[in-house]
Amino acid sequence: SSTHHVNSFFCILSTPSLSGFSIPKGTTVITNLYGAHHDESKWHRPLEFRPERFLEEDPSGEAQRQLIPFGCGARVCLGETLGRMEAFHVLAHTLRDFQILPPSPGHLPDLRGSYRFIVHCKPFRVRLVPWAAAIPTH
Repeated sequence: SSTHHVNSFFCILSTPSLSGFSIPKGTTVITNLYGAHHDESKWHRPLEFRPERFLEEDPSGEAQRQLIPFGCGARVCLGETLGRMEAFHVLAHTLRDFQILPPSPGHLPDLRGSYRFIVHCKPFRVRLVPWAAAIPTH
C-alpha cells in the first residue's frame, strides 16, 4: 500500500484530455496514491490486510498493475527494481528462518497508520522465533 498520500508533483507539458476534461498546459498535477491504492472499484475490501490478493492466478497480472508504490510512466522511481529485490530478499530470508509472532498469544498489533504527509505505523513489538526452536523434538 502507500507510504505517501501523494506522489511527486508533475507539470503538464501539453494540453491533454482526461475523461472529457481538458487539462491546460503548465498545470501542476499531483497523483493521489492513497486514493489509487484504496479504490473499491479496483480493490476488493481495500482497507483489509490481504496479501493473498497479489498471489493471483490471473496471468494478466491485473492486481500488480493497479499497485503503483514506485510511481509510473517516465518518472517511475529509479530504485524500483533494487527496492523490490531487497524487500523480497530480506522478507524471504526472515520468513525462512523465523516465525513472526505477537509479543503474547492473541494480542495482535494495531496496524492503523498515522496519516501525515507520509503514513507512519505505530511502533509495535513482535517475537522472532527460530523455526528450529518451534519444532518439537521427540
